[in-house]
Amino acid sequence: MHRLEGAKVVLEPFEDRHLHDPNYLQWLRDYDVIKTINRADYLRPVSFAEVKAYCEGLQRSPNDMFFAVIDRDGDRFVGTVRVAQLNWRTRTADLGILIGDRESWGRGLGTDALSTVGGFLVGRLGLRRLTAGLMSVNPGMQKVFERLGFKVEGVLRGHDLFEGEYIDHILMGCMADEFTSIQ
Repeated sequence: MHRLEGAKVVLEPFEDRHLHDPNYLQWLRDYDVIKTINRADYLRPVSFAEVKAYCEGLQRSPNDMFFAVIDRDGDRFVGTVRVAQLNWRTRTADLGILIGDRESWGRGLGTDALSTVGGFLVGRLGLRRLTAGLMSVNPGMQKVFERLGFKVEGVLRGHDLFEGEYIDHILMGCMADEFTSIQ
């Protein structure tokens, strides 16, 4: 897997050193960090064994890529980017991101990370379509995807459970010629 260089972040293949970084498990146990990633299993204290199994599954998968997000300012591990459901026949993939380090929020690192990985997927790998899904209570993430050229393609009404309420799940997509790299 490739090391990708953005303006603010570097995306490097997720390795054991990232898995064993104590901050990583701490992020996955921080409610404010994980509440909108739509992983109900992480809403309880997730065990290291569960996280390890998940990460190892992604690392072995021929249809997924898993990157550590490294902040260029300070060379710090601040989050992860996942490229999922990579389909070489249809040339499509789904994107997901977690910026776990709270001090890194609001600095544009997520936008840069998604721009970097998206540019790689459409520019270097020749994918023709990217998708993403998000909970409707995360309008900031929707704006990030929209800045990159993604459009709302559908809404699964009342699909997700968030803090005791059923909320919408927003499906977004972007064709290669719509993708806008922010560098």
